[in-house]
Amino acid sequence: MKLHKPEERALALAGLAQSCYLVAGIARTGMASQDNLAGCLESIFVTNPNETIDVYNGGNGVRTGLRLVSEILGELKIGEHSETIHYLMAALSLEQRLSRAPNLMRSLGAGISAIQEHRNLNELAATDEDIISRLSRLYEETAGTVKPKIRIQGQQKHLANTMNTSRIRALLLAAIRSAVLWRQLDGTRSQWLLGRGKLLRANTRVSEIIS
Repeated sequence: MKLHKPEERALALAGLAQSCYLVAGIARTGMASQDNLAGCLESIFVTNPNETIDVYNGGNGVRTGLRLVSEILGELKIGEHSETIHYLMAALSLEQRLSRAPNLMRSLGAGISAIQEHRNLNELAATDEDIISRLSRLYEETAGTVKPKIRIQGQQKHLANTMNTSRIRALLLAAIRSAVLWRQLDGTRSQWLLGRGKLLRANTRVSEIIS
């Protein structure tokens, strides 16, 4: 399915928003929808898509993200989604710094390929605990070394849980994947707010296409 560039940018923003929304949710409650988690983590492994929409399973992988973008840009629920917006901006900044570190980007790409090979060999889902742990370690060894680091706020009892921290790091990797796509589609850090009218219209069109 061929989309125009504004719609492709809307998809990338939806992927970014959904990943960051799940990060905030796990940090606060220790919970995340498995479908939403799968939609985000699967996108990490789609590195050579024919179309942008293929990164997100035909758009179905980021339905929650599309709703979030609509609520943030259209209904201006800024306060309700303040944590998501904070992590989103932090992920965009981190991706910018990563893009200036080619060695780290190569390590990140090689690591994703190795995890994908392990997945294929063992027929594992992206949400399998082993895959999430591997993605978490990859984040720590690559993006996690770039300063300033993304600081996660939440309930200590949830942040002290190893699986929760692994899911959060894996989702930050998914956020970076969407941030890379956003930049490749000529998106900028400020554009998603300053150009919100155009983005909102594109977001609505994508939502209608996949409904």
